Amino acid sequence: MYLGAPPRGRLAREMRWRVAALMALSGMAAAPAGSDAMAPAQAAMLSVSVAPHAGTATSHFTVRFRAAVTTGRSARHEYRITASSGTRSGCQSNAAVVPAATKAGATVHGVLKPGEPGGWCLGTFRGQVWDVVTQPCPIGEACPAVEPLPHLVGRFTFHVTRG
Repeated sequence: MYLGAPPRGRLAREMRWRVAALMALSGMAAAPAGSDAMAPAQAAMLSVSVAPHAGTATSHFTVRFRAAVTTGRSARHEYRITASSGTRSGCQSNAAVVPAATKAGATVHGVLKPGEPGGWCLGTFRGQVWDVVTQPCPIGEACPAVEPLPHLVGRFTFHVTRG
């Protein structure tokens, strides 16, 4: 038999059947993963506010929004608030905070504070609110090998000006 000849016989039929079965199983395993990958695009964006909208290098910026899900130790969700203005040296160009646990429907507050000695960098900061889903590890069992990606659920901006 040469390479260009079509395979014949019982072995060839068996191999075609195994390849078809493997492809079908792969498709069934990928379907749930594909539907989870679409979840962030379908998630509703939260209405997020920040106060003050403009501040100085030493200002504390309070981010507020209404929780869509319950968060905390016994829940599988936590919110993470991030903000950045681009990388610069000598001042704080990014920040992150995990607000306290809350129930769905309650108002969530997260305070972004400057930590660098020079304070916030001047300019516009773009912020995001993330819903981070955690997979709890059962006692005595292995933790899941794959963690779900965080879902972007809100956006905001604030400005830092000379004070």
